Amino acid sequence: MKDDQQEPSDRNVRRINLGKLMRPASIAFIGGAQVAGPIRACHRAGFAGEILVVNPKRVEIEGIACVPSIAALASAPDAAVLALSAARTVEALAELRAIGAAGAVAMAAGFAEQDQAGRSLQEALRRAAGNMAVLGPNCMGVLNQFDGAAVWGEDNHMARVTGSGCAIVSQSGAFLFGMTNVEQVFPLGYAVSIGNQAVVDMSDCITSLLDDVRVRAIGIYLEGLDDGAALGEACALARARGVPIVAIKGGDTVEGQRAAISHTAAMVVERDLWDAFRERYGIAEVTSPKALVETLKYLTVAGLPRGGRLTTVSFSGGLNGLIAAQAIQSGLALPQPLAKNAERLRAMMPPSVPISNPLDLNLPFRSSSGASMEDGGLVAEAIVALAEGVSDQVVFFVDVPRPDENRLNEAWLPSVEAMIEVARRLDLPCAVAGILPEGLDPALRQRLMDGGVAPLLGFGDTMTALRVAAELAQARARGGVPPKRLLDCAPLDGGRMLDEARSKSALGKAGLVTPEFRIATLGQVAEAATGLGFPVALKVLSTEIAHKARVGGVRLNLRTRQEVIEAAACIQSDVAAAMPSVQVDRFLVERMVSGAEAEFIIGIKRHAALGLAMMIGIGGTAVETGAAFGTLLLPLVEQDLDAALARFGAAPGTARHQSLAKAARSVEAYALAHRSSLVTLDVNPLIVTAAGEAIAADALIVLADENEE
Repeated sequence: MKDDQQEPSDRNVRRINLGKLMRPASIAFIGGAQVAGPIRACHRAGFAGEILVVNPKRVEIEGIACVPSIAALASAPDAAVLALSAARTVEALAELRAIGAAGAVAMAAGFAEQDQAGRSLQEALRRAAGNMAVLGPNCMGVLNQFDGAAVWGEDNHMARVTGSGCAIVSQSGAFLFGMTNVEQVFPLGYAVSIGNQAVVDMSDCITSLLDDVRVRAIGIYLEGLDDGAALGEACALARARGVPIVAIKGGDTVEGQRAAISHTAAMVVERDLWDAFRERYGIAEVTSPKALVETLKYLTVAGLPRGGRLTTVSFSGGLNGLIAAQAIQSGLALPQPLAKNAERLRAMMPPSVPISNPLDLNLPFRSSSGASMEDGGLVAEAIVALAEGVSDQVVFFVDVPRPDENRLNEAWLPSVEAMIEVARRLDLPCAVAGILPEGLDPALRQRLMDGGVAPLLGFGDTMTALRVAAELAQARARGGVPPKRLLDCAPLDGGRMLDEARSKSALGKAGLVTPEFRIATLGQVAEAATGLGFPVALKVLSTEIAHKARVGGVRLNLRTRQEVIEAAACIQSDVAAAMPSVQVDRFLVERMVSGAEAEFIIGIKRHAALGLAMMIGIGGTAVETGAAFGTLLLPLVEQDLDAALARFGAAPGTARHQSLAKAARSVEAYALAHRSSLVTLDVNPLIVTAAGEAIAADALIVLADENEE
């Protein structure tokens, strides 16, 4: 098929092809000397399928006879590694598509990450790929250590994973290259480098990984969000299938949003939106690659706990102090043993061992008359008694001397390996954790992992893994209805601001409560105020002034006709001084809201990848100081809205909650109805009265097409 005869894009077809790319029966390596390393990696992986090599000038590479062209291949490969220039990569993809290949890895750089010419070339690559599954460009590819397949851009260590394992999908290839070549005894079944995501994106990869029941946890490294709706659906599917997702997020930016017209657009930045996305889909977050490794290892080997109760054991009273402090900071509880079990422990342990959690297991290496470290059965019995009936996860912190001719490690092994028996008897997630990053040698790690105990490395990263596991468990326990798909919102350039009267009228039709108001000229303001009844507020009415109070465009609590007349003249004068180009000839006269108890803000911001986001926070002048606020994605999730309102003293069941929730739903209804044109929206202040009513005292809407209000 020629490039200009592109078949309709079909994500489902690409995902089927991606399954073949990740679990291939045949792999073609296309290029010159650069494919030698990838071929060696494939051999090192123990790949049992067919390996093909395409090169028009060489007879063989790595002992495999070369085929002169893609068209000359006897059959279409499931996967191809393209070690070619950027331009030649595009040509090769078209040729692979023509013979029916399922997928390919585009290693070359020089595409959208570089310049405008690169962006054009990336679009050509996307067209050339059609419905093939293409990873990249600018990526390493995929390692499948479950099945022994390397569709990968360089030679690499391979460690076969038997049974269950985890997977990592990363926008950084170097991130995965370092991890797969350095980490040992890490059950990483899949490492997927996605690069620029021109064809296949992170959501496609997560969905394909979920088709493999061996994958028990997925890690992701992402810098930007290109299609939040699709990624959200993939994460929701993972949650429904009980596969936790742990993320590292890089690339947070403000994107010049401080200059935006509305408070919401200025305040809600990339980090706020990512946090809202993460909370919506139950994604855990860590901040370092090593923390990701240890967390995925724990989730894969030990599994999710039932909650946040932690039992810990060590040989150090000092370390136990650190554990207690960090547990509190991490929201982990340290329950004490049941009374009957505490008595059992006192009978087992010498008086030098205080019975508490964390437990300082201060035992001698050997003893002819009492408890010692060499008595693994007694140590297991003690830890079971400590945790039984009160804990959700158990961790033994210990650094074991490295094995060598001195054999210093051997005295430590019985008590450490006792954790395998503890895990079996308690049926809880259990780990042995090196206090230092090299506290457990690889052979011991493997023995523990084979016994269902997670071997973790480093005190800080272990505490992160325990915290994340508890958070994921608690999120799962909350349950709830799976969130609806996020909105697909194309980016909009610019926009026109509606004046306050038009903004309030539009939102009023969606159910938002506003004060009664009149529109008046300078000569009409006194009559309008008299008709409404005093006291009133008087404001300049303009499509050019976003923040009226800053330029003297607002006067409040006016109680007589004369005060209204004088206020109108002052507004004209003040605005003219601050903004000489703006003509002030229209005013909004509004009945003052009485009985105000609190002020809030509800706003909407548009994001190209995540659709529309709602901000809820403390309003009024507090907005100027960056006071606390929460960010939610649309469509709203009921429990997320309840949690956001509760942060500001509006607990479910209260009148304040009811009125604020109604206001939020009204703003949401307007935003959903105008999703194709809405740029930003602010309701500030939203005044909550003593009677529990929420009234919008000011509103601002910016639309790409003001006729769509």
